[in-house]
Amino acid sequence: MNAQVNISVVQGFIDTVLNGGDLPALDRYWTEDMVWRGGSLGEYPGLADFRKFAEANASDAFTGMHLEPQRFLADGDTVVALFTNSGVNTGPFMGMPATDKPAKWNGVGIYRIHDGKIAEATFVEDILAMLLQLGITSLPSAS
Repeated sequence: MNAQVNISVVQGFIDTVLNGGDLPALDRYWTEDMVWRGGSLGEYPGLADFRKFAEANASDAFTGMHLEPQRFLADGDTVVALFTNSGVNTGPFMGMPATDKPAKWNGVGIYRIHDGKIAEATFVEDILAMLLQLGITSLPSAS
């Protein structure tokens, strides 16, 4: 597949599932044996495990979650998405209680496309920036 088609797969996943909340559409965008690597958020091998993770995060941790792609880069079967993520923390997240505060943070997603679906993805997100905005942690004083 060409680069633009692969970017369209990733953009469709972002628009439909992440921003549109259509979790049943995961089957349209991910292979059954997919792997999702989320750094500090864990790794989920297989669509069934990833679906459980996505359902828990979509309905509980953040309200108004929105992923805004800033740029896509594609080469062969690989698509890189630079993005900004945002939402209001209205439920428990990473074992911490809700703060009811908004947060906005940057991230990078690296997707591998196979036969028109996402087969694996690895994410690096600035979770520290999010936690700082939510007041869950703080940095030591510079003085």
